[in-house]
Amino acid sequence: MKKLRVPHRTKSARVVQELVRLAAGLAASGSRVEDAFWENRLAAKIHAQLRTGDDQNLESALDQLYDTDPGGYSEFMYAIEAAIECSIFTRGDHTYDVLMFAVPMLTWSRFSIPSGPIAESVLSELRGQLQVQVLANDAQLALADCLFSPDQLPRGYHLTHELARKLWSTAVTGQRNLHMNPRQLAETGRFLSDTRYLLGGIAVPQGKPMFRWQQGSAGEHKGSNVSALQFSKEQILHAWQTHGTAVLLPLFQGCAFELLMPDGFFSAWRAADRLARPYSVRATVDFLETALGISPDRLRAVIAPFYDQWLEEYRIGFTLKDRDNVLYGIVWGLVGDEDENTDSVAQIEAALRECGVTQTILLQEHFLLEYCEECGGPLFPNAAGEIVHAEFPEEGEVAPIHLH
Repeated sequence: MKKLRVPHRTKSARVVQELVRLAAGLAASGSRVEDAFWENRLAAKIHAQLRTGDDQNLESALDQLYDTDPGGYSEFMYAIEAAIECSIFTRGDHTYDVLMFAVPMLTWSRFSIPSGPIAESVLSELRGQLQVQVLANDAQLALADCLFSPDQLPRGYHLTHELARKLWSTAVTGQRNLHMNPRQLAETGRFLSDTRYLLGGIAVPQGKPMFRWQQGSAGEHKGSNVSALQFSKEQILHAWQTHGTAVLLPLFQGCAFELLMPDGFFSAWRAADRLARPYSVRATVDFLETALGISPDRLRAVIAPFYDQWLEEYRIGFTLKDRDNVLYGIVWGLVGDEDENTDSVAQIEAALRECGVTQTILLQEHFLLEYCEECGGPLFPNAAGEIVHAEFPEEGEVAPIHLH
């Protein structure tokens, strides 16, 4: 998922250089005690920038570190994310560790994928399952009453931090829901395969575990004699998927969907970004198999790299084996630190094989990012090495849909 940038105010060269200096110092640190020195000072500077409501100094420092100090870039990015999603919150005589978290959901449908307001009855059931299946004993939980599409997530660092603060406060004060005004949310595009997010805030007494997988000792299990880790992440994910899916079924009528692990906002966001790619491959193959009445082994996938200044993504055009016209296409974007040295093609081919698509063509040419001038959708490769518009057969009587 690309980071969305918002309009800027005035950049301060002095602030940018100080941020770069602190991040570089942290990257070069040789001990935990030195780490703490740099982390504390860097966190203070980042919080000061978030309070201004202006992201430009943070983005300028990131751009400079990206070009000159990859280690400093990584440390600075993680420091920004930590400042946004987690904090220490004091209310009266009580101090809490607080976290903004996300629950990603991968979904696909030939029909509309839901987004927007969630009914209180569904929120209540989701809250109950999160408390029982995922969160630690002492965790206080608040949920935003909205199912977010990627387009509806807050744009930029300070707006994300602003939402996090509202969720923290809602959780600490014992309120159940944070109301989101649907009129202030962006319009959601129609995609065959997409991601949805449930956002929330967690508050626990300082130093206590937030998640069930953190609880290990008898003292952390009320009324229990357990002396070792009781549940693994895999067990917790399985329980959450089983019970959470049952709650969400009425909301996702006509959709296939898969719940992912609830986690800190940015970690969950990255996990969804990575897992959405093979999921969209499965969704496409399932859709074509059903809509055309064919088996996956009759399909062919044409894979091609697309560049801007460097490799940005792979695009996959799906055709029948004996034809060149592209029926459908998907974008396999690079995520995180992936680049030309990452064996993304092997990942794509593995995802295709798992779906029963065994014939693939890899085009070696470096294609420029091209989009349809009329609809704005991406163009996809065919077996002849051409970049074309995906055209579903008219007799399929299926409304045209673009894929992430």
